[in-house]
Amino acid sequence: MTKLAHISQFFKQDLWTIDPASVPTLQRIGIHALRLAIAVALEFRHRLLDARAAGLVYTTLLSLVPFLAVMFSVLKAFGVHQQIEPVLAQALEPLGPNGQEITRTIIGFVDNLKIGVLGIVGIAGLFYTTYSLIDKIEEALNAIWLVREGRSWGRKFADYLSAVLVGPLLVVTAFGLLASVHSTTLVQRVLDIQPFGYLMLLAGQLLPFVILSGLFTFLYKFIPHTHVRFDSALVGGITAAVIWGIAGEVFAMFVAQSAQYSAIYSGFAVLVLFLLWLYVGWLIVLIGAQFSFFHQYPAAYVSRLLWQQGTQAFRERLALSLLVVLTRRYLKGEGPMPAGNLAVELHLPVSLVTEQVRHLVDTELLGLMAKPEGISLTKPPELISITEVLDAIHKGRAADATISLGTDDGIHEMLCRRDTAIEQALAGQTLRSLVEIPLSRKT
Repeated sequence: MTKLAHISQFFKQDLWTIDPASVPTLQRIGIHALRLAIAVALEFRHRLLDARAAGLVYTTLLSLVPFLAVMFSVLKAFGVHQQIEPVLAQALEPLGPNGQEITRTIIGFVDNLKIGVLGIVGIAGLFYTTYSLIDKIEEALNAIWLVREGRSWGRKFADYLSAVLVGPLLVVTAFGLLASVHSTTLVQRVLDIQPFGYLMLLAGQLLPFVILSGLFTFLYKFIPHTHVRFDSALVGGITAAVIWGIAGEVFAMFVAQSAQYSAIYSGFAVLVLFLLWLYVGWLIVLIGAQFSFFHQYPAAYVSRLLWQQGTQAFRERLALSLLVVLTRRYLKGEGPMPAGNLAVELHLPVSLVTEQVRHLVDTELLGLMAKPEGISLTKPPELISITEVLDAIHKGRAADATISLGTDDGIHEMLCRRDTAIEQALAGQTLRSLVEIPLSRKT
């Protein structure tokens, strides 16, 4: 086997079959990191991250100045509003001189926006525009986390207000303290003493990364309307910060070598580059959120890989798990269940669940209901045998077993014995009994 074939086999099979607990710590971390990275890359198509990022760019263009104006007013009350411009300039640093020009323009808009003369309607519009930006961010993150419903209006008002008040204040204060500490006489003296000077310079270079990681972690922890573990939010935050740093360097090189854009777009070149960087930035935010989701629910990405590899055992387990959820719902007297809610219940990607549902609908085990809209069993669970489900998953029909392939070596008889053994082992087992067995064991 060639080296390329070995690499291909590792990424397609070995990476997903290795038990991380059986390898040393460094290898275990590497396996988890590779799995996460590949899973996010595969989800890029299925979750339409690029389309959501484009939507957030549009919302940002409409909301950026009002959002900064509200944030400016809040920070002014704490006396740290002067730090908005340096923070914004650092965010747009990959644009080079264009970033400084855009920063001055945006700050000019904010300075010219006098909240006191807007009136009640104007202030309401200002806050609504700010609200819509955070609402769109929550929508995008909720879609990644498979959240059924967003916050109520009351919760949105309280949580969004907290995000606008606390988030920018912490970030601006952190960057402000960092700048002031670097300018003190004591720090300058310490910098002259080695190795403390080297260590402080290193810490100064790492602090912006730490602050950025904290900002992303805060976003992934508190914006999705679901419980996000801190370690999962931190994984997404660190990943997004790393990608942001790499993307910033690459984009800066791109801007430096894109003199032809000025010739093509003339005065609009700055706007085009700004839109591109906004798109890249939101894409990084969504990718980090995807890392957080897969870290918290590793079964989600492993399931997708197993599905794409077409393993029969996984398809059987997925179909039975799906039918068990619908059976429990049926026994409780509840109505049909939307595919999205079913995916949330199983902690699996919507596209994967939808594909399995479509197959079970084709085999008439499930039905698509119109009113209320959703998925339901086509008959009572006590009338659906486990062997019927397995046969449907195998797409087998009785006539298939009688087709001769021109051989007379006992294969047909052996396969019939296997099928008979399975039927005998599962005789009398239905979806209802499958659901009720754990209950009887507990009692």
